[in-house]
Amino acid sequence: METCRFLEPGRYIPAGQTRSSTKTTVQILGHYSAHCCPFTEVDKELDYICTMSKQWIKSWRNPFATASWIHLLLARSHPFDDGNGRIARIIASIPLVKAGYPPISLTLRQQHSYYAGTQQAYDGDHSLFIECLVECMRDSIKYVQAITA
Repeated sequence: METCRFLEPGRYIPAGQTRSSTKTTVQILGHYSAHCCPFTEVDKELDYICTMSKQWIKSWRNPFATASWIHLLLARSHPFDDGNGRIARIIASIPLVKAGYPPISLTLRQQHSYYAGTQQAYDGDHSLFIECLVECMRDSIKYVQAITA
């Protein structure tokens, strides 16, 4: 992650600093487009995501739906200058792991369906993203079984 770095003489950004510290505005363009929350709102948004995620993990019965919502909120808020997708996948893996599933693991082959599913989730339909999660798990399990056989 490139977040922990010297930007100029005397200006160092430690890893884990949110965009509220770096005062960075983000608009995601590319595979999908999204407007992220303003840097002035990032810490408040992150607190909300943490609070809601704890409640959802405790009360929601479908770990895939929970993972999808957590991922969507983290990816959309884009709280850090770098590593947001990785952090979103790690945190969104918590309800899956608690339910006995493997964590989210993404290969290059799955990137297109991951981005398409993320965009569709931004538009309100999480089904493609959840299908991508399931396919990623199947591939991970096959890979692990192949190397342990």
